[in-house]
Amino acid sequence: MVNSSNSSQDLASNDKLKEMFGKFKESQQGSKQKALEDLNKTLDKVQPTAEKIRDSLLKRHKKEILGAVLTMRPSAPKPGEKPTMNPNLIIVSELRNKSPKEKMTHIAEIEKDGNSMTKTSGLKVTSILLEEIWDFATRGQYDIMRSIVSGRLIHDEGDWIKSLKAVEIHKIKMLKKFEKYVVSYVMAGSLIRGEANSDSDIDVSIVIDDTDVTRTTSNELVLRLRDISAKFARESEREVGIRGKLNIQVWILTRLWEGLRRAEPVFYTTIRDGVPLYDRGMFAPWKLMLKRGLLTPTPESIQKYIKDGKNYLNRIKLKFRDIAIEDLFWSTIFPAQGVLMLLGVPPGSPNHISGQLREHMVKKGHLEEKYVKIWERLHKLRKDVEYGKVKEVKLEVMTKNYNDAVGFVERIEKAYKDIEKKLINSKIKAVKSKSVEDAQLVLKVAGVKASKSGVKNALKSELIAKGLASSKYLELINSAGNLDSNRSSLTEVESLEFGLDKVRDETIDIINAEKGLNKDRFRLLLRYGSGENQRTAHLWLFNTEVFIVKMGSGQAEIVKYEVGKKGVLQNGKSSTLKVLEKKLATFDGAPTQVSTKMISSLKELLDNNLRMFVG
Repeated sequence: MVNSSNSSQDLASNDKLKEMFGKFKESQQGSKQKALEDLNKTLDKVQPTAEKIRDSLLKRHKKEILGAVLTMRPSAPKPGEKPTMNPNLIIVSELRNKSPKEKMTHIAEIEKDGNSMTKTSGLKVTSILLEEIWDFATRGQYDIMRSIVSGRLIHDEGDWIKSLKAVEIHKIKMLKKFEKYVVSYVMAGSLIRGEANSDSDIDVSIVIDDTDVTRTTSNELVLRLRDISAKFARESEREVGIRGKLNIQVWILTRLWEGLRRAEPVFYTTIRDGVPLYDRGMFAPWKLMLKRGLLTPTPESIQKYIKDGKNYLNRIKLKFRDIAIEDLFWSTIFPAQGVLMLLGVPPGSPNHISGQLREHMVKKGHLEEKYVKIWERLHKLRKDVEYGKVKEVKLEVMTKNYNDAVGFVERIEKAYKDIEKKLINSKIKAVKSKSVEDAQLVLKVAGVKASKSGVKNALKSELIAKGLASSKYLELINSAGNLDSNRSSLTEVESLEFGLDKVRDETIDIINAEKGLNKDRFRLLLRYGSGENQRTAHLWLFNTEVFIVKMGSGQAEIVKYEVGKKGVLQNGKSSTLKVLEKKLATFDGAPTQVSTKMISSLKELLDNNLRMFVG
């Protein structure tokens, strides 16, 4: 326990942590600047010896030694004499699961071996265990910790001494700004328990007295202190050269006491393991009371923990229910829909998925029937739970369904890859063939005849060389020829196909423009019907074929007809804009006769009140 006067002295002595290398009295050492210079000269002189001792001790005790600090500590004076400041090498060790005798033997060996190497340097070697440092701090004895955090680091396993420096600086910042409210400043966590590694955090808990807060609420005070303490933590870390080590918790006094009465583990653990680095006389008594079994929770709080356990078990049941309704369902329907889309089948509703899988997957040998049954069973479970037919999904049922879902997804993924590979093979064959056939067609529009084997040479000499086609066209045709099903993806093949279609159409446009070919010459505007029923259509005439494009409020309706004897329109079939554009691109411009039979056919197809416009 530390009283308030001692705390003020501690704060004052630590206030110059970044400037001082040890505690000394200004009256004994002269001016501060002169004292610092003398102190540094002394440490510089003995540091080579200290480093040799460090290296020698680490060879024999590397697993046990955590840190080595070179500092100045006061000597034990003889009666009537004043203490003097002497160089001291502090070796900090950690011995887990060792007996008291083994610990004493280790301390004795370190000091004996170390001091035997000091010779006439005046350097003294002190061995101390990590647990002793915490024990001293718990009893309000901070001299050894101050010596460690204010000294020169010559060995620091896992940066934990730097972390202690950061904690000390952070404590000073917080006490300077909020000493009125700070009841205890406590360090806890794996470092105190002797379980820390290089990735461990330094847990710090700050207890705030909220009993006399009048200008603000306790929660507002905590939020303010939490923000400022986090800011100070980052500043302290930067000052010592570490990052993300300090984990700060701010607790109000009334909340801590309530938590102890309710037996909340986080508070019990902090009091049991924590070491107070500043205490206004409250934390140490709590620690002692806990050790003696005097901090006992109420029977109601203990019963609440039993009840909480049951509540968590009920939550598990609800999670199983949610998994059955949502996770198992979505984890299987998405892959099923994806593989159907790959086959060009628009996925139906969940009720139709099993039928589509049988029709398009099982019948064609892509999937086994048992996987469709798995889907049906998972879908049924979802419905049964959703409609209340199944009240509880037991663990064994959930385990089986999960394993079935995993098997379903893995099998669908394999089927997807197999189908994709077949589609790639088929698509590659089609693209290779189509690229050459389209090039022949383009050459035909330009009036050039070429065999399949001579397409590339003709394209290069008759179109590219004359500026009627881009060199990219030939590059894309070569790329199509080099497609390999073992290396090419479906996306790559489709992208190449799109590029070929685009450059083909662009080339045809260039050729037609060069010829002066006006595509609108082949189009007539038709108006039919009367009044509110009057409609518009476009008639495209291509000698032996006719396209009628009916315009409306929605998507245009396109129908292709054959031109029969004397111009009669027959064999009408639904068509697309893409087919019409291709026909426009490749039509040789031969004139088409509009006969009376064709006009009669148009009246039958559209309306007797038919008018035709040119231009």
